[in-house]
Amino acid sequence: MSSGAKAIETVSRFVAAASRCTIHGLTWTVLIGTLGSPQMAFAAFFGGAFGCLGGGWLGRWRLRTPAILVGGTVLVGLMVGARQLTVGSSIVAEALGPIAALRVADVAAALWVPMIVSAVLRACSVRRAVFSVFELILVAVAFAQLLMPHREGAINRPFRLADPIIAVGWDPTWLFVFVGGVAALMGVFLLLKEQRAGRAFFHIGVVCALLALIVALVPVIGFPSLEPRGGGLGMYDGKPSDADEGREQRRGARGPRPQGSQTQNELEFRDDYRPDGPNPPVAVVLFHDDYSPPTGNYYFRQGAFSQYNGRKMVVSGRGDVDQDLIPTFPARPAKIKGAPALNDHRSPLETTVALLADHTQPFALEAPVEVEPLNNPDPNRFQQVYGATSAVLAADYAAMLDYDLGADDWSEELWAHYTEAPDDARYEALAQEIVGELREEFRDNPMAQAFAVTEWLSRKGVYSMTNTHSDADDPAASFLFGDLTGYCVHFAHAAAYLMRTLGVPTRVATGYAIEESARQGGSALLLAGSFSHAWPEVYVDDFGWVVLDVYPNQALDQPPQPLDADLQRLLGELARGASPIPFSATELPKLKELARRVGVATTTWLLILLASVLTVFFAIKVWRRTAPLWAPAGALPRVMYRAELDRLADVSVARRRGESRESFATRIEQELPSFGRLTRVHIAAVFGDRRQDPKLLKSEAVAARRDFEARFPRWKRFLGLLTPWSWLRSK
Repeated sequence: MSSGAKAIETVSRFVAAASRCTIHGLTWTVLIGTLGSPQMAFAAFFGGAFGCLGGGWLGRWRLRTPAILVGGTVLVGLMVGARQLTVGSSIVAEALGPIAALRVADVAAALWVPMIVSAVLRACSVRRAVFSVFELILVAVAFAQLLMPHREGAINRPFRLADPIIAVGWDPTWLFVFVGGVAALMGVFLLLKEQRAGRAFFHIGVVCALLALIVALVPVIGFPSLEPRGGGLGMYDGKPSDADEGREQRRGARGPRPQGSQTQNELEFRDDYRPDGPNPPVAVVLFHDDYSPPTGNYYFRQGAFSQYNGRKMVVSGRGDVDQDLIPTFPARPAKIKGAPALNDHRSPLETTVALLADHTQPFALEAPVEVEPLNNPDPNRFQQVYGATSAVLAADYAAMLDYDLGADDWSEELWAHYTEAPDDARYEALAQEIVGELREEFRDNPMAQAFAVTEWLSRKGVYSMTNTHSDADDPAASFLFGDLTGYCVHFAHAAAYLMRTLGVPTRVATGYAIEESARQGGSALLLAGSFSHAWPEVYVDDFGWVVLDVYPNQALDQPPQPLDADLQRLLGELARGASPIPFSATELPKLKELARRVGVATTTWLLILLASVLTVFFAIKVWRRTAPLWAPAGALPRVMYRAELDRLADVSVARRRGESRESFATRIEQELPSFGRLTRVHIAAVFGDRRQDPKLLKSEAVAARRDFEARFPRWKRFLGLLTPWSWLRSK
């Protein structure tokens, strides 16, 4: 092998070792740094790096692998116990103070636990390649917990990483794409076992190229779309969940469900409708003007169910009903045919709807009047963006008492359609009982009757996602005349049936319902699957379809909580297109500022790493040089010979590859004759009688040191002494 090839091979091995140590250090920094203080992250980095370095040496010792694993486990247990003792010790707390004692204990644990674990993993990986998988698992766990707060559409988390990116106006998702790529590259590097430098660099280059290709394709294919759960009421595109399929199988005798029937044409009564799994945001709505709804809740209508099919309300097949819905996603500006008129009761309000998840049908606030497609400011983030002008309620509900229900131009068939109810005498009996509770002057007022129905259900009903009504022939009757425990679909159907029995034109609508307070003072409102809702609506002349929801006073389930206000603001800005386009000329100062921050941070960490490595190397050099002063008699032949080898290495005199110790001593014997005698004493001790006379050993070492000082000038010896890594050349 030529000298150039040897140099390349040496450099590649050094780079590989340094890279593995860095990977271990970064992994522990990510794993502990996000949970603790910066001091703990700093300690974790050096603990992991030096543990990996020591593990490489430990793996070449004669100690058996089970002993290494057991010893490492015991040491980790001892360190955890020592931390607990330190924290709980009154002596340490009094000496350092409670806070300082806790910090010292945490930093010590953050240093030694990673060092021990990394040393054990690296030592085992050196011996058996299968243990590299556990190193890979460690990397995966570290970066998974780093990116975990970013899941479910929370692109503003974790704050420590996302805030600096947001501060310069960028989408932080790109940062996490990069972090994921780095984690993948680190894992591949740990699994790489090539001995030849050329093949190793080639394979790493291929992996880097593939990762770069994936990042380059992200703008084309977009980010993975969200899969909302915990609600929906058939509002999203996609297949039914496993739980839905299980419920359908239990219904068995009712036959298979038609494709798409639940998600588009009907509402499903469920016995267990508890939200499970993630609850990511599915849309963000931008208000172009301030609006406070009379009920304190915003209702975004998506679908309407007005036809009674003998069991429940479904989408009507008539073409002259429910024309106030947005039929399809707009391709051009369009007016809604059945929209209510803008008058003293309703005012126009413009909104922008940006969908984060695919929906079966568009939705808008209350009663949309006009819709139009809008430019999508971020196709990787939003599925579609459209504008909607709605006729929102500007009058109080009490004003509706003076108006008739229905419309003057309705035919008898249309009236019959909106007032058809189950042929069950119990509905009429209960409806009359509820109306009987009204004051005399309101008993004949249809709107007052409708208010009475919703008030009675709110007072008597119990809201719960868990119920046992789905298998009944009439689930609404099972709910209403049973335990009165159900969720929005039960309440909406029961209210609609009771109102229709009284001759009130009613339908069931679906969409999103969310409290006004969720806006938290901003103009953006974030919607999630947990806010999907069904509610009854009545038609009031000169008002159109009006939401008349039921608000149960008793609830067994917690109401859905508003989403993160910071995420709501951020997605609102993205929906407005306020985020700058990366690398644009107008954002060059921000790019320079980000590059400066990254450069300063990277340089600082590299300098700290370099200083730490040099300090450790120098400490090892001092330890090897001073070992003869305190080593036992049995170890003197080895440590004295090693100390003189290190001195020669200071001035670049070292054994060649494949050269024996005797040959090396013969080669330099003319210049350093005493070193040859020390070598023979050392070999005799190693391969013969190890009990050499310490005085003889020390005299030969002193003689070798005199020859060394006489042969090499003081300045050269001084420079070699200041070189921390010179001992690496000793063989």
